[in-house]
Amino acid sequence: MRRGWSRGALGLVLALVLAGCVGGGEPEQVSTPRPGAETSGQLTVWGWDAAIKSLKVVDAGFRQAYPNITVKYVAKPPMDTYRNIQLALSAGSGAPDISVIEDSHLAQFVKLGGLADVTDLVKPYTDQVNAYRWKPATKDGRVYAMPWDSGPVAVFYRRDVFAKAGVDPASIRTWEDYYRAATVIKQKTGIPMWPQPRARNDARLLEMLLWQQGLGYVDAQGNVILDKDPRVQRTLEFMGRFWREDLSLDSEWWQDPWYKALGGGKVATIPEAVWMGTFFRDFIDPKGTGHWGVFKLPVWEPGGSQASNDGGSTLAIFEQSKQKDAAWAYVEYHLTRPESQLQIYEKTDIFPALETTYQDPFFQEPSEYFGGQKVRELFVDVVRNIPEAGVYTSEYQEMNALMASEVQSFALGKQTAQQALAKAAAAIRSRTSRA
Repeated sequence: MRRGWSRGALGLVLALVLAGCVGGGEPEQVSTPRPGAETSGQLTVWGWDAAIKSLKVVDAGFRQAYPNITVKYVAKPPMDTYRNIQLALSAGSGAPDISVIEDSHLAQFVKLGGLADVTDLVKPYTDQVNAYRWKPATKDGRVYAMPWDSGPVAVFYRRDVFAKAGVDPASIRTWEDYYRAATVIKQKTGIPMWPQPRARNDARLLEMLLWQQGLGYVDAQGNVILDKDPRVQRTLEFMGRFWREDLSLDSEWWQDPWYKALGGGKVATIPEAVWMGTFFRDFIDPKGTGHWGVFKLPVWEPGGSQASNDGGSTLAIFEQSKQKDAAWAYVEYHLTRPESQLQIYEKTDIFPALETTYQDPFFQEPSEYFGGQKVRELFVDVVRNIPEAGVYTSEYQEMNALMASEVQSFALGKQTAQQALAKAAAAIRSRTSRA
């Protein structure tokens, strides 16, 4: 799930995200030992409303499979959930049995300690889950959470805007093509290419564009690379062209003007994760059937990656839990069974990290909302090719805040891209003691 759900979109999504119907074929069962029906316990599960409502989609089946396990959900906004987790871990008591944790925060809690080691339990599923998803859950070769949903990124585009400008989305193969299309669209329609605010930029698009290249804040050894790898500067300078040439919608994300611009066809594209489609259908452009299409990210160089990520979440069991068998029964039932993940996906559009679901015919069905395009199939192809990248580290929140501040200054014309990256890199090294 997207980290930004706590920033204004969440409340509206909660009431609408469960729209849809269950369908699809009957997937093959995962053959691995599971907790017995006699397993008992009284579990407490923490999360936020959208995540909890999604998990509840399969709770009837869970109760039938495990009649001696009861579940109490505690719903709070993501930041409150994380604050309470940190307090419970620091105090040594008060933690739930299970909590939803986004990838952007997971490595922080893995490093802090207090999550149960589930290495042996998840081993049968290691090759069945998107490979890049295990990185934030792992420390010293041990695994501390089970991946739930992934955030494969593509470009959502307005078909009507492209048609009016005479731009064929199939002609956009490289980011230079994308920039040239932006200039044509702005000239012929007056509509900006993507939404990217100057003063309130959160640096998440920069993260997505870097992730596409297997880059992030740090390299595989944990060393800061913002001011070392020339591709990072190239990427930020590319974004700068859109600000300088007025090709960006200067509107803060998850606020009313931003919603209205997207829903009213006042922006041509938005590079974002698969969950953006849910937002369009449910509340940004609910009457917009046929308005939107999707194409893969343009490449930076011939043969380059067209895949990136934004978001993703897991379920983690806590070491404080006195009923880990029941907790694993819950996690296993909700996240590792293809039939459970398919029901959740078809009801809520939360894209599964469990690759054994992708063989279901549901993924090949055309989407009426997206003009008959097979968008689920497209995102399956994207998610299989997402590279590992040094974005979601144990200090991600701090790194993102420091980077966002410098990106804003660059976007406002107060410094160069090189200066912005040098300052962000120096601040991150100082705060995290990384090389």
